[in-house]
Amino acid sequence: MAGLLTKRENIIHQWFKLFKSQDKMRSLYAQQHWKKFVDLGLPTCQYASWKYTFLDILLSQKFVLPIQIPKLSQDEISKYALSIDAIRLVFIDGHFELKLSTSDTDLFVIEHNVNADYSFLPEPIQPEAFLHLTESLAEKIIHIRLKRDSIAMRPLYLLHISSGQTDAINTVHYRHHIELEENTNANVIEHYVTLNTKSHFTGARFTFKVADHACLNHIKLTFQESNSYHFAHNDVVVSCNAKVNSSCFFLGSAFLRHNTSVQLNGENTQLSLNSFALPINSELADIRTYLEHNKGYCQSRQVHKTISCHQAHSVFNGHIKVGQYALKTDSQMINNNLLLGHLSEVNTKPQLEIYADDVKCSHGATVGCIDNEQIFYLRSRGIAEHAAKKMIIHAFSTDITDILDDEMIRKIVIASINKRFLGIKL
Repeated sequence: MAGLLTKRENIIHQWFKLFKSQDKMRSLYAQQHWKKFVDLGLPTCQYASWKYTFLDILLSQKFVLPIQIPKLSQDEISKYALSIDAIRLVFIDGHFELKLSTSDTDLFVIEHNVNADYSFLPEPIQPEAFLHLTESLAEKIIHIRLKRDSIAMRPLYLLHISSGQTDAINTVHYRHHIELEENTNANVIEHYVTLNTKSHFTGARFTFKVADHACLNHIKLTFQESNSYHFAHNDVVVSCNAKVNSSCFFLGSAFLRHNTSVQLNGENTQLSLNSFALPINSELADIRTYLEHNKGYCQSRQVHKTISCHQAHSVFNGHIKVGQYALKTDSQMINNNLLLGHLSEVNTKPQLEIYADDVKCSHGATVGCIDNEQIFYLRSRGIAEHAAKKMIIHAFSTDITDILDDEMIRKIVIASINKRFLGIKL
């Protein structure tokens, strides 16, 4: 036990060195979050929220800051970017690259030299250690606003490119905040990719403030290499008569833990929250959602799906809390899991916490393997076994991919799912 504690202390000490290495650049805001991180310490399996997610794989690593930020041209950036017409903001190893980003930001107001007054940032909905770590180590806070009565015709596309090192774990952190003012409409795309095949640790924090009568469509894509680590926290605060759609696709990373926390603070809001994870080999994907219905007459729908291959491990925890005054709440959540391999594993825990009467809430979870009767039916129609399994897998994921309105992005996601199965015996 003493050895385990020593390893944990060693990791915290490594991150402290990263924090102190840029001490002059650290704001009071970052210092406060670092203190909260140290006070909490690294979680153990004794924490209920970490019962099935072990940090042992991190304890033996060496964490460092990027030695030198890679210099990429526009042509090189295009190899990693989505081929879409969008307002593109490029981030490389935690740094905002203004020259590689779109100069015309249309109706969006983007501030990347934010002063030390961070009062515009919301308090965390579900604070935990890695959230505070990202807040303290992020180099800059990108503040994005869409002014009232505005409809953004092009999506806001945030491309994050992270590189790795040979003998250590490159550590990069991103912090973004977006405000949609009254009666606005915006599409936002988060995209994370890896520059090379070497290991890196990515911390990401994105907060959204959605005002009255605003509409947000959000897509997150993590297409990182299988030896990377990705820890992220997205918070969404929603006001009256607003509509939010958020879909996340996790197709990469040796260790991924993603938290989405939402507060519905106004009446007549609509929320759609979806995710799809595909861990392969010995990867771990831990997906967590937390939703507060704080006002009445709101509707929420959640669909979360996971396919675990070989020795992969997936974890899902979804928590819906209906407050005392959230009358006429209509909330549904489903988590479906498909196991491909005798050693694949899933732990799922959907939760309901209701303090109001006159509500309609439901939640459920399924875990299973490919049905042999389905395979038999397809093979009897002349379809090879491998092709039959691929058809079933794609049918399983269709509920999530069909949510994507943009045909180009939908094709890219489906192609990335196919790529993950290359060389894998089903």
